[in-house]
Amino acid sequence: MLIMKYITKIFILCIAILSFVGCFKEEKQGTSLHIALYSQNVKDDPILKTTHDIEAYAFHVEKGSKWEVTTWEDALEHIITNKDRVNMQLSTPEVIGTYDPEAEYQITLELWSQYTFLVVVDKTNRIYATRFYETPMNYPVMPIQLHLYAHKKSGPTNGWDMVNPFPDDVREPLVPTEEKPKDEKNEKDSK
Repeated sequence: MLIMKYITKIFILCIAILSFVGCFKEEKQGTSLHIALYSQNVKDDPILKTTHDIEAYAFHVEKGSKWEVTTWEDALEHIITNKDRVNMQLSTPEVIGTYDPEAEYQITLELWSQYTFLVVVDKTNRIYATRFYETPMNYPVMPIQLHLYAHKKSGPTNGWDMVNPFPDDVREPLVPTEEKPKDEKNEKDSK
């Protein structure tokens, strides 16, 4: 019994020391946000890794503030508008993302502010996506995904708000369909 009493005291002391040491752990704000970007141009297309002309940027914003990109031109010019105060706009992003179409995560944004408003623009298909993002503590790298559906109208996708300002545009399939030449069809039919 006496041994159990000492073991219990030592165990409680160890827990207290570990808890105390945890209080001094340095917390770091900021992350390297890695975005895997996928596209689907027409409904029958497979969803494929995007290799289009892409641009990404981020603004540092206040918690609870509401921002949006109001037009396609604003998306290209890096302009966001406050939903509560229409005359309030930001036009100089704090972060411009890097884009590597060959990488697994094609877009990288180095975020250090606690609250950001993210914008990803697909210039080829003329669509964009926005997202309010709270940067996590002590996550040096944060991988996420974004799916852009060029054939759909605007709406939510994977935690993003996708905007298709030109929903009636005819989109080319990402994977071209192969049709047999008429001569080959006729030869097979005659056999």
